Amino acid sequence: MMRIVRETRLVVAFAVLLVGLFVLSATTDRASAQDDRPTLRIAVDTLWPTLEPVLGFSSSLARFGLNIYDPIVLRDFRADPTGNTRVPNLIESAEQISPTVWQLNVREGITFHNGEPMTADDIAFSLSAERLWGPDAIAPRGRSFMRGINRVEATGPMTVEIETDFPDPVLPNRFTFQIGYLVPNDFAGMTPEEFGLAPVGTGPYRVTEFDSGERLVMEAYDDYWGGTPPLAAIEWIIVPEPSARLAGLVSGEFDIIVGIPSDQAPVFDNYDDISLYQVTIDNYPMFAFNTLITEENPDNPLVDANLRKAMVSSVDMDAIVSALWGDVTFHPAPFNFQEYGVFYDPEGEAAYPYDPDRAQELLALTDYDGEELQWHITRGFYPNYEQAAEIMVEMWREAGINVRLDIVDNFRLAYERPFHLLNMSMTSEFSGDPLRPLWIDWGPNSNRANAAHRTWVPTDRFIELGNAFQQEEDLDRRIELYRELLAEWEDITPGFYLWRNVISVAVRDGVNWAPFATNTMLFGPGYITVDQ
Repeated sequence: MMRIVRETRLVVAFAVLLVGLFVLSATTDRASAQDDRPTLRIAVDTLWPTLEPVLGFSSSLARFGLNIYDPIVLRDFRADPTGNTRVPNLIESAEQISPTVWQLNVREGITFHNGEPMTADDIAFSLSAERLWGPDAIAPRGRSFMRGINRVEATGPMTVEIETDFPDPVLPNRFTFQIGYLVPNDFAGMTPEEFGLAPVGTGPYRVTEFDSGERLVMEAYDDYWGGTPPLAAIEWIIVPEPSARLAGLVSGEFDIIVGIPSDQAPVFDNYDDISLYQVTIDNYPMFAFNTLITEENPDNPLVDANLRKAMVSSVDMDAIVSALWGDVTFHPAPFNFQEYGVFYDPEGEAAYPYDPDRAQELLALTDYDGEELQWHITRGFYPNYEQAAEIMVEMWREAGINVRLDIVDNFRLAYERPFHLLNMSMTSEFSGDPLRPLWIDWGPNSNRANAAHRTWVPTDRFIELGNAFQQEEDLDRRIELYRELLAEWEDITPGFYLWRNVISVAVRDGVNWAPFATNTMLFGPGYITVDQ
């Protein structure tokens, strides 16, 4: 019988505080490249239109990005399967030389896929105002993650200084994320658009073919500083239908497939040479309430927080998660995630849990009179999302709230106004505490507040608390500020988190690899072997 592995991997320790010196000694001995290394073929549901790591910011690019790029700081899944251990990667160390200045000491002996050596100039450009956070930034989404940084400068061939507006003892943790995926200075002479189609990184595999509608091909980069890549090549092939992906895995056309609907898991019981992994990851599907009055929606009932709270209180999310996922995952209280260690409160509960009577009391405080609310959902992007939405619509109907599902084929269509609810997800990785999901993803520089599909304006109190939380160095006070910031978010209720996300990956026998607690699929040295 086929082996099913269900894992809930949760980070339980607070992120390493990077005060003073942050150091890793890495070995870079390489074996000779082997001509008989296998090619791995992976069937996926989608590819993103660009491979530039910040312009292409998405769960799709995150799936394969660390095979092309190296991050400045690495989440070390080999040493710690939770990914909570962070170590220098493209740098030898990071040193806080003053309360507001960090110095990155760049690792020597690393080359890009075009053969050019990596220097401080490449790191300085990757983190620059020109690329990420200036007024005319190439990838302006980077602004959210670079907040508080006012200077990035190569101060020598292998040293970079980063200056912040306030002391930030965990600054290097930011560079595990896609802003820290290293690109060459000035995109190696290409435009950002050209680079996105033919990227140059320092990772174990180099891109040799890319068609965002069909496939992505990577070949081993045998001058990789971290050791010889174990695969000759990796092919990522778009196969939209889950049944077709499974057929390809069974026939031997594919070695790994992703995006398996949970209701199809029993089908895998028919195959004794396939392992199905269902693993929770540091990401949470949710929806945002549109709290704004706009030209397209001048009479938006959801400007009333009591209606939003009534809708949240009308949904028995624990029952929905149990029905759709069994015991694979769970419904969290907002931002009370176990991976935050000391910030996690095991006794913490949502301010507005499922409570039909309270929902009716809140609804009675509004002027809502049955107006239709449109919920935009991207078809098939989040497993079980549409099924959950259908159940929620019925629960809201019973509460007297009228919601219509508009299921569309891509995010571009989902983002088109008017809408009242919008599907999305939020990752909880980044700094090992609530900084990213609660403040960066909802603060004044976030997509939630600035993008064309923005859904709210943060309150003055939220901004005041968020700034204080980001700048606070004392851990006990930082925890207090987190809880105050969370209480302000819940008092506004600009969104609703559904469950901890689950990835489902099937692997044929002979491929010795399993997913970690992340959407990222790692195939570099030390991560995979293939029986031949």
